Amino acid sequence: MKISNLRTRPSQTRALGATATIVVGVGLSFIIPAFTAHTVSLWVIYGLLALSFTFVWGHGGIFSLGQAAFFGLGGYAYGVAGIDLAPTTHETMSALLVAAVVGAGAAALLGYFVIYGGIRGVFVAVITIAATLALLTFFTSTGDPAYHIGAAMLGGDNGMVGVPSLTIPGLLSTSNGTLATVVVVAVIVWFAIAELLHRPFGRILAGTRENEFRTQLLGYDVRGRTLAAFVVGGLIAGLAGGLYAGWGNFISPQVFSLQQASLVAIWALVGGRRSLIGAFIGAFAVQGLSELLGQLTSGAVIPLVLGVILLLLVLFLPNGVLPTIVASVLGLVRQKGTAQPSVQNYVEPDPDAAFGRAPSRGLKVTAKAVSMRFGGLSVLRGIDLEVPANAVRTLIGPNGAGKSTFFNLMIGRYRPTAGEIYLGDVRVTRLRPEKRARLGLGIKTQVPSIYSELTVAENVWIAAWAVSRRTQEASRMSAHVLAGLGLTHRAAELAGALSHGELQWLEIGMVIAREPRVVLLDEPTAGMTRAETRRYVDLVAVLARSATVIVVEHDMEFVRELEAQVTMFHDGTVFAEGLMDDLRHDDRILDVYLGRADSA
Repeated sequence: MKISNLRTRPSQTRALGATATIVVGVGLSFIIPAFTAHTVSLWVIYGLLALSFTFVWGHGGIFSLGQAAFFGLGGYAYGVAGIDLAPTTHETMSALLVAAVVGAGAAALLGYFVIYGGIRGVFVAVITIAATLALLTFFTSTGDPAYHIGAAMLGGDNGMVGVPSLTIPGLLSTSNGTLATVVVVAVIVWFAIAELLHRPFGRILAGTRENEFRTQLLGYDVRGRTLAAFVVGGLIAGLAGGLYAGWGNFISPQVFSLQQASLVAIWALVGGRRSLIGAFIGAFAVQGLSELLGQLTSGAVIPLVLGVILLLLVLFLPNGVLPTIVASVLGLVRQKGTAQPSVQNYVEPDPDAAFGRAPSRGLKVTAKAVSMRFGGLSVLRGIDLEVPANAVRTLIGPNGAGKSTFFNLMIGRYRPTAGEIYLGDVRVTRLRPEKRARLGLGIKTQVPSIYSELTVAENVWIAAWAVSRRTQEASRMSAHVLAGLGLTHRAAELAGALSHGELQWLEIGMVIAREPRVVLLDEPTAGMTRAETRRYVDLVAVLARSATVIVVEHDMEFVRELEAQVTMFHDGTVFAEGLMDDLRHDDRILDVYLGRADSA
């Protein structure tokens, strides 16, 4: 099995599917009645808008309700460019390009302040919906003739009129021609996004969505990639807005309404928040239902019904209607199939095979007078620590001594109140986690930090690609590491399905795949059997050939077997240092940490 092809379909298959869809869609566009073509065009445009939300939320992990804002700005941009330029150029494709650029630019501006401002979760939704409603207020108040750009009047509540239809030189600007244009644009965008998601950018974006901090620890600039995804979503929404304005020859402030913003989320939820095709299916289903309700009842009932649908989806089908149906069918098929044997394919981890690099590449680690306070609580007080390159150092001490806080300072999760930290000769005290990772720092956390919803192979591949930046090389390194850790037989399974011990090996595999020069191991043997613990001793010895290793551990048997220098933390200070055999005879350490029974 090639890791580079896991969970992907060949590009050729997607290209053939896209081509066939365009041929069929364009053919049907000129066969169906003009009124039907007009309605279906709107549904396809809404599907494209839903696709932008699916990409940003389902794949980028950004719950933005600002897609309606970018959609509306794109529509107004198309109207302005079309009214001012079309009389000269006799086409509106340039206006459509302007709409996409304006949508992307607005997303870049808003996204920069949101993402680089450290805003996450529900607060992103609050800010983006606030921006959308602010645009609603602004464009509603532009009724005065003074609000114009060239010959294009913004129009206030009445909206912008006289917007030119979608026009390509040589083609008629009819409802059927509009549908053909919309179908072609939508399929091209779908294909481009599908390709992007199956490239390294898409995999790393998925990793960022699943576990942002782990992605940082692998050396990726998660803020930059998240902003890039946000901008792509804005571009698609702006493009959809341009198509909408050309479709209706009109654009009004209602595109910025709360109802419109909510509809985008409903379309995506119905179709499945990660399904690109589902975005169009969701838009078609919801708009079809709205049309039906409009014919059977008064229009006032439609928002109530859609609100109930949204509530039911969130409560009972959070993955969407289409993905739930597909998952149920696949589940039935698997139940009838043959179970995949995994135990008989089990291979003992071989650390030496997983990590065999040239020696003498470790970095010296130095901490000088490092202190850390949280409010009035002093956790670390003047820590001085020096670990030579390619050495193994064990940190011990009672709970609350400051060991984990020291590790968090090392990786950049916190910044020390005072003092400096060095990797080799580079001062890293103020560097972000991804920059420290690029210097060669890797960490295996106390609770395994992996990508649960990605496959085992993809977890290691993302780590390997951070170093090689070449797809085939990352695949080769991933296969090598998985074989050495005995996880090849689980490569295609979701990482969340692994046992605790396998999760521990998977995370250390992600660290190994980055070819680190300094490795931090935070209680690596927690929950492991004695046999697994002994293998970890071998792993540390192998790591030390090419990296400096610092281990935080409470298992004194494991610490003894490492036969390494030990530093004991107590009350936020370095309490003692030396070999374990010497420290276990120190009366102070016996009283504070090891205990008299351990000495006996």
